Amino acid sequence: MRVLNRLLVLLLAVGVVFAATVGVIEVIAQRTQHRPVLLDWPGVHHWAARTSWGAAPVVLLSVGLVGAGLLLLIAQLKPRRPARLPIAAAGTDTDAAITRGGLAHSLRRAVTGIDGVSEVQVTVRRHRARVRATTRAAGAAGLGALRTTLTETARRQLDALHLSHPPTLSVRVTTRER
Repeated sequence: MRVLNRLLVLLLAVGVVFAATVGVIEVIAQRTQHRPVLLDWPGVHHWAARTSWGAAPVVLLSVGLVGAGLLLLIAQLKPRRPARLPIAAAGTDTDAAITRGGLAHSLRRAVTGIDGVSEVQVTVRRHRARVRATTRAAGAAGLGALRTTLTETARRQLDALHLSHPPTLSVRVTTRER
């Protein structure tokens, strides 16, 4: 949603700057007794003066503007993904949370030091934390033991943070050939 908001704001800002620039140019041209430069505003003014509110172009423009406004309103009312995961606090006066990025960093730091792990990627979503580890160790028994160790370490880290609603933990271990 942030990307969409930023694009909409950029388009709106470009539109306002363009309209202001055209307005300044047309005012300067009119004040210096020149004809319109970029926009035939006298023609637009005469058209608007003789067109009623019920005319098809006015109604279509109004419907388009109302539709665009409703789309923007719906986009803003759609709930955003929570960027923070609440931490269970001892008292009611305390509001503590950790960002999803902070939780991912914490989990990555906890499992990176385990023997046999060469690379770790952690993704945290609203209800799920996914740990993907790469190892150079071979053998199904070694992978199973490493996965168990990674899961226990990540689980201890999640438990140590005392999250109100801890995400479901998923651990995957893959082997990279030398």
